[in-house]
Amino acid sequence: RKREIQIQLDRDKLKNREMSVSQVAASLANAGQNVPAGKIDHSKNELVFRTLGEFNSLDQIRQTIVSFFGNDVTTKVSDIGRVVDTLEDEKMKAYLNGKETAFLYIYKQSGANTIQVSTSVQERVKKLNLDLKPLYGDDFEIVVARDMSKYVWNNVEDVAESIFFGIILTVLVVFLFLGSVRSTLITGLAIPVSLIGSFVLLFLAGISINMMSLLAFSLAVGLLIDDAIVVRENIFRHLEMGKSPIKAALEGTAEVGLAVLAVTLAVLAVFLPIAFLSGVVGQFFKSFGLGVSFVMMVSLFDALSNAPMLSAYFGGGHTSFKDKVPKWSSPVQSILIGFDRLQTKLENGYERFLNIVLRHPGKTLASALVVVVMLAMTAKFIRKTFIPANDSGEFQVAVELKPGATLTDMSQLIRAVDDDVKKNPAVELTIATAGNANGQSYMGDVYVKLVDFKNRKGVKTTAVKEEIRNMMNKKYPNAAPKVK
Repeated sequence: RKREIQIQLDRDKLKNREMSVSQVAASLANAGQNVPAGKIDHSKNELVFRTLGEFNSLDQIRQTIVSFFGNDVTTKVSDIGRVVDTLEDEKMKAYLNGKETAFLYIYKQSGANTIQVSTSVQERVKKLNLDLKPLYGDDFEIVVARDMSKYVWNNVEDVAESIFFGIILTVLVVFLFLGSVRSTLITGLAIPVSLIGSFVLLFLAGISINMMSLLAFSLAVGLLIDDAIVVRENIFRHLEMGKSPIKAALEGTAEVGLAVLAVTLAVLAVFLPIAFLSGVVGQFFKSFGLGVSFVMMVSLFDALSNAPMLSAYFGGGHTSFKDKVPKWSSPVQSILIGFDRLQTKLENGYERFLNIVLRHPGKTLASALVVVVMLAMTAKFIRKTFIPANDSGEFQVAVELKPGATLTDMSQLIRAVDDDVKKNPAVELTIATAGNANGQSYMGDVYVKLVDFKNRKGVKTTAVKEEIRNMMNKKYPNAAPKVK
């Protein structure tokens, strides 16, 4: 609570002097101001004077004259009341895991890095605990109860995971289909080249690495590799025709260059306008739109320059697995031979299926229509929601009494609710707050942090919320608890 100087007036003394409370308050307000008092002009300069009326001590307030009784008898604050140095009325009470707590909210400055701020706070908290433990022992401890930077960390880890699996799957697919380590390296290089290049463009555009730009990278990882695969696969097809690597690179790239450009421009036509949305929404989606656009532009540049150049001078020739026999001594080559045979069977089977479809166009269209209708009918069995629930591992229980309830009543209720919530084995930490900053003592809430998902035995946040919601509705029907 903040410091508060209270002037407790005596009603009888005010009545005897024929004074009102508002008169005393106005006199104190005027006496406690720093106001200009004039100036004196000299030949070369002027002096400006100010009267300093700001109070620096309680005695100054007590000795302040607030009225003249009978035009000759002064009335001081000490004559009509007491000056008390105290605290403002208590508006809130907070508890961490049931223990009375003082909370310190830390916000980063505009433009600061969330991760750096969070790391610095964590380090400072450890240092403060070490310094304060010799003075207070185990009775005092600073704990980081809620760290919002974890969402940024999760986003970074999600992007890293997407990039990792994107590279692995790309390398595996290209290696199996083309059967060449060099072709795999040439295609796989498109991912780091495109991402690093987009970082440079984001820096030049003044955009930081944030949740929206990271979301753009997660989405773009699956798109940026397409251009390089198309170019490299077509060059590989020309190598199978018996052409030299340089000639295959030139003719293969020229053949699909326009198609690659069209695909990239189609993606840009979707995401680039998002970067130019106006208003608050535009500020959020600018990083997302430009992030995807920059990645696609760099990937297009890589597909039309880097991939053909490496194919011409590093790609090598074409190796056929048609007449080769699998050997236990060469397991990798045996896998490639087996996959090549599987691919050949699939191609032959698709060719036979295509011949049947082309011979019976009417039956094909009718069958396709039946399939579409049947699939549309399954839509009513699919669960629908506006926004899918994410397993954030945290939620809040809001409690509200009738207006007029005291802070003591809400504090007792909120502690009882907190105790009931903590009985759930999935709960790791709770922050119970009675009242709010607006002085509404009849309102309170409990922040609930769940244990790590691995330790919850597969129980999702939504399931825990539903369990606690049912328990609250049964036990506290008059408190209107809401789990959100």
